[in-house]
Amino acid sequence: MSKSKPDSAIFMTDSFEDIKRKINRAWCPEGQIKENPILEYCRYILFEKFDALPIERPENPACRQTGFGGRIIVKSYQELEKFYAIKMIHPQDLKNTVVLLLDKLLQPVRQHFAVNKEAKKLLDLVKSYQITR
Repeated sequence: MSKSKPDSAIFMTDSFEDIKRKINRAWCPEGQIKENPILEYCRYILFEKFDALPIERPENPACRQTGFGGRIIVKSYQELEKFYAIKMIHPQDLKNTVVLLLDKLLQPVRQHFAVNKEAKKLLDLVKSYQITR
């Protein structure tokens, strides 16, 4: 996910739909913890702001004894890496959580630009400098 490719980077004014589309398109191979941009969002943004990440996983009665399925609360990045590496967390379940939490972080920023005329003016000026590919 790169800022040089606007449709892959998350920007502070992105809508929920923008965030969801970009995160769902992001590279996030199952079980791979190295060079995984979704895990990087968790490590450097979400765990900096939240004490734990609630991961919602579909209920699966057949998997109940193995610990797969149902909601889990991940309390640290190290725990997330461990669970992800053993495939206890599916990429889509992680992406769904990342979308919700990034949106929660960005909502006040979007609101600020929506109601503050000076901030909106500055944002429009910055957007006018953007280079398109």
